[in-house]
Amino acid sequence: MNEEYLSYVDYLKSVNFEKKLEKLQEKYEGKKVILFGMGLFLDAILDNYDIKKYINVIGISDKRIIEDRATDYKGFNLYKPLALRALKFNVVLDTNIMFEKSKQFLKRNYYVNKHIIIEPIIQTSAKDVLKKAFNKICAGCNYLIESKNIFTTIKYSFICDTQEIISKTNYIKQIKRLRTSTKPIRTVFIASDVQHSDFIGLYNLLYFDKNFKLFPIILVTNNLLETEEINEDKMAKDLELLRTFKIDAIDDMDRETCSLASLHAFKPDLIFYQKPIHIKDDFSPAKMSEKALTFTVEYSISNADFAAIGSKYFRKQVSNLWKVFVGNKDDKNLYSEYTDTQNKNIVMVINKNLNSGIVKYLKQQFKKS
Repeated sequence: MNEEYLSYVDYLKSVNFEKKLEKLQEKYEGKKVILFGMGLFLDAILDNYDIKKYINVIGISDKRIIEDRATDYKGFNLYKPLALRALKFNVVLDTNIMFEKSKQFLKRNYYVNKHIIIEPIIQTSAKDVLKKAFNKICAGCNYLIESKNIFTTIKYSFICDTQEIISKTNYIKQIKRLRTSTKPIRTVFIASDVQHSDFIGLYNLLYFDKNFKLFPIILVTNNLLETEEINEDKMAKDLELLRTFKIDAIDDMDRETCSLASLHAFKPDLIFYQKPIHIKDDFSPAKMSEKALTFTVEYSISNADFAAIGSKYFRKQVSNLWKVFVGNKDDKNLYSEYTDTQNKNIVMVINKNLNSGIVKYLKQQFKKS
């Protein structure tokens, strides 16, 4: 699935687009609407929201459309910009990222009449801006209360968004809780690519350590957001491969919802993501930070998919992790640069043996002998 598309899906959720559609419904009641701009952002909207339920969209236009009346797209009529002159409508809602350029294009070329309203489909009120600022201030105050570090709080207020600050506050709470607990650390591994099995060494080290309680590895597809059918053959082979090495593993994916019932049922304190890229909201690092510490290990940055780890969607997932463990300073610098996590205290170098070094670090954090 396209990384840019996923970032737009994630963005629409973050701005509560369903609520914005309700406001558009009130604002444009009785109006005929044209959507202007075809791209992945529009796809993310049409694929995930029933826009016809809220506004009377009579068609879609884009400057790349050259036919007078092209075929329909996702159930909507398509019109080239010139054809808009002959259409009767009241509003253009721009679905391009650069709103002003679209507005200038339509006005300068007289594709729409002067009385036509042209506005972005994502409309932010002054109230929304104030609410966003207030939420970040509250997140910062909560972090200061937990960390008791004014300098770090100020730094994070500049380089982190609100959710990242909330995640960091949650992790401080989790560490405090685990340090006072006498019970073994409940640990879950989520794996999607068992052919790259470097993480098995870490799993085994934790499995045989009395300070940790390991649950069966949860096998998932490469992408929990995929709408395509699950590759059942691959899932079965991956499960058999792990069991061949006498490693407990389960295929826990609900085929209809792509959910992981056992992840919540296990009540983990510590969660390893083999690939924290495509994961549903209920199982994302940000969400799970409310209950557990989340981490991943990058065993070989040189073989990483830099187009993927540099995407907005991936950066958001990584920025809400507790830790990303790497083997050397060069890997840390490269990974931090691509994921925009510099100075966020997420990417950490473990020298020498990576897996045994991680176990040592975890025990130090939890004050376990």
